[in-house]
Amino acid sequence: MFNKFRRRRFNGAGIFALNIRMERWNNFKAIVLNVVKLVFAFVYNKPRELFSKKRLNDFAALLFNPDHTDELKAVSTAVGIFMGIIPIWGFQTLLAIFVAVALKLNRPLVIIFSLASFPPLMPLFIFLSYRTGAFITGNKPAGQNISSRLEQYIYGSVILAITAAIMTGLLTLAFLKLTKVFRQYKLTAGLKKAV
Repeated sequence: MFNKFRRRRFNGAGIFALNIRMERWNNFKAIVLNVVKLVFAFVYNKPRELFSKKRLNDFAALLFNPDHTDELKAVSTAVGIFMGIIPIWGFQTLLAIFVAVALKLNRPLVIIFSLASFPPLMPLFIFLSYRTGAFITGNKPAGQNISSRLEQYIYGSVILAITAAIMTGLLTLAFLKLTKVFRQYKLTAGLKKAV
């Protein structure tokens, strides 16, 4: 009886497949648990500090800095988003600082926007990069090896980073121009009332 059980239990491929499934399940549980803990810590501990009036005023002062042109600010936000999405995890902020210094951009804006891929959003960027790569390379999920999946992900992340950078830069430029027009309109309306 024991030999029969041993033969069934250690017959090779069946138990190996079961172990792989269990490892995947355990990894998935660990990832979900860590994301939940991170979101809970973020929501429970830091929202007052992160979204305080002082922080928002500091960010507005950076965005509306009169020493920099609107185009420079838009390019700074675009470079920051690009650096935040490309798959160089661990080096995104360092590379963003280096590029900001080299191109003489608004360093705080580049750094703030390079933090776009913080952990709760990172799975979304990975998924969108992978799907964009599938659209670009035409790869189908079935029957691929790891190198073609990695190639698909890298192509997709670079295309997604370029697209997001262009959109962020254009939206920032439009926002800044509209803000200037609105301020000018408000100023002229105030002067007409005074006269």
